[in-house]
Amino acid sequence: MTIFGRLDVFYADGRSASHPLTGSVVTIGSAEDNTICLDDDAVAPLRFHLRHEAGVVQITDLDSERGAYIDGARLPGNAPRRLKENETIRIGGLEIRFYLRSDSPTEAIRTISEQTQPLSIGFRAELVEPAVSVWPSSIAESRLRVTNLAGGRGDFRLEVSGLPDDWVAPARSEFWLAAGETLPISLHIKPSRRADMPPGDYPLVISITRRGEAERPLRLAQTVKLGGYGGLSLALDPPVPGKSESPTLHLLNLGNQTLRLRLAAHEPAAQLEINLPRDIVRLEAGAKSRVAVQARPRQRPVFGRPSARPFALLATSDDPSAYCVALPGALTVRPRISNRGLLASLLLAAALIAALASLLLQPPEPVIARFSLSQARVAQGSQVALSWEASDARRYVIEVERVPIAELPAGRSAYDLDTSAYADPVEIALVALQGERKAIAVQRLDIYQPVVVREFAADKTSMLRHVRGTLKVRWDVAGALELDISSPLGFETVSRNSFSAGQGEIALRGAPEAAFQFRLSALDENGAMTRQTIDIAIRDPECLPLNDAAIYAGPDSRFPQIQIALQNVPVLVHGTSESMDWLLVELASGDTGWASHSSFFCRGFNLEQLRVIRDLPQLPTETPTPGDGTKKRGSMNQYRTSLVGAFR
Repeated sequence: MTIFGRLDVFYADGRSASHPLTGSVVTIGSAEDNTICLDDDAVAPLRFHLRHEAGVVQITDLDSERGAYIDGARLPGNAPRRLKENETIRIGGLEIRFYLRSDSPTEAIRTISEQTQPLSIGFRAELVEPAVSVWPSSIAESRLRVTNLAGGRGDFRLEVSGLPDDWVAPARSEFWLAAGETLPISLHIKPSRRADMPPGDYPLVISITRRGEAERPLRLAQTVKLGGYGGLSLALDPPVPGKSESPTLHLLNLGNQTLRLRLAAHEPAAQLEINLPRDIVRLEAGAKSRVAVQARPRQRPVFGRPSARPFALLATSDDPSAYCVALPGALTVRPRISNRGLLASLLLAAALIAALASLLLQPPEPVIARFSLSQARVAQGSQVALSWEASDARRYVIEVERVPIAELPAGRSAYDLDTSAYADPVEIALVALQGERKAIAVQRLDIYQPVVVREFAADKTSMLRHVRGTLKVRWDVAGALELDISSPLGFETVSRNSFSAGQGEIALRGAPEAAFQFRLSALDENGAMTRQTIDIAIRDPECLPLNDAAIYAGPDSRFPQIQIALQNVPVLVHGTSESMDWLLVELASGDTGWASHSSFFCRGFNLEQLRVIRDLPQLPTETPTPGDGTKKRGSMNQYRTSLVGAFR
């Protein structure tokens, strides 16, 4: 039977299984009659099914209670959705990876990568993928799972090596695992654009050690496949040749791969003769080159005015891509003789004399001795201070990505740049001008997206002690590579929804004993951590006696009466009996005891939400009391009167 794909199942205890997919319909669940039986009690008997038709695989969640999630989004019940290659299905604590394959019977199905690891170290780690592909300035994710095989809690440390320090940012460097617990960990790989890092395979070594056993690390090896990027910059000096008809073409390879270029000129009017080297120009990654350009008019006019003849220089890559970069230029063509006889000759002579005088009196060329930035890498929206030292300049122009943003007089030597409108990376240029002469200095600035917490709030600021209630927390965070919302102990998760990568909502239910906090931790791409907290206060639940109510030593009227709760004087409630007929209350005096629930009016909670106290006092043995009881009742009336006076 034809195999159309495979499901790899990863269990929370570290186990994994691989299931080939055949036929047109595959059912998945915990029942044994399913095509694939999942060994997890939390999974419904029939959870979802896959349908394969005409090379397309569709998944349908059979409206299960807990739901199935793909990329953080819950599948709607009984609604088919196309399942794509390498997508991950999450059901409770299970992670299921889908792989698609062709109908070729000779094609091998990929298997789950395993690494031989000694069991004596007490834990196991495995990579999800043996290799990761990434391009400079982009982000890739390396994922692994660590399982604690020892009988107790383990504290672990994760370190990486083999790549430049600024390439890899582990989501967690230190963590702990309970016995048998498995933790998924992500490492974000973002190589910078560097001409000295050519495309190819780079080793990434991940070392994991248990605290106290640093001499026995577990190492995982992964290959990072770095892609290439290209870029070519052309500049003509001078940009409009006239007096000199031999300008220089400057070439700069901005990529990390060697470029082989063919140079050509394009001049639509066919009035110029432009000569360029015919050989292929080879530029190593990050290298510069200068090429002499011979440009002259095919026929110089005898009379007339100087005119600019446009042309374009073309640099085409000598590879299958054959991409082309064009640089516009113009050649100033001057006539041989003026068209106005002697007067024109005299004027021309005067113009030549004036031009000669101007040439002799031309001011010196500006020089930039230093141009620097206060920071080479900043968060978007930060201020960057530009400073420089230059001479023989009448004015300065600041350019960002070759777009002028400011013009400054000669006396200035600093400028504050606002980075709110720019993204990573940008080139900042200082242009020093003196007439037609200029000098240029360029600096590179890396700009990253900082973490912005737009919202982190709960739907209430306090909860009742010993009362089981629900609390919702919402968050909206931008610019985070890693986001963690910690939940307080003792609460169970009712629902958790992720509306986007940085937006979500979680609903929890529990009966708090003391004030607690929610914590938000967000990691930006520069490795900076942002933290915020939400404090939830605790109030004691109160009930109001409808009439004077007797307080007993236990949840039964046969226990001794120890106090009286006065009408309309509130008492604190600490719990209820299993039958919910009796309340454990605390009076204003600090005395505690049991009272009948029917004697009180409670606001703000239901008895079903209140803590149930199961460790109850034993009912004492009844002993006859001598006397007719008249004196007892009198004593009780006196005791009640004294209590009324004390509370009032």
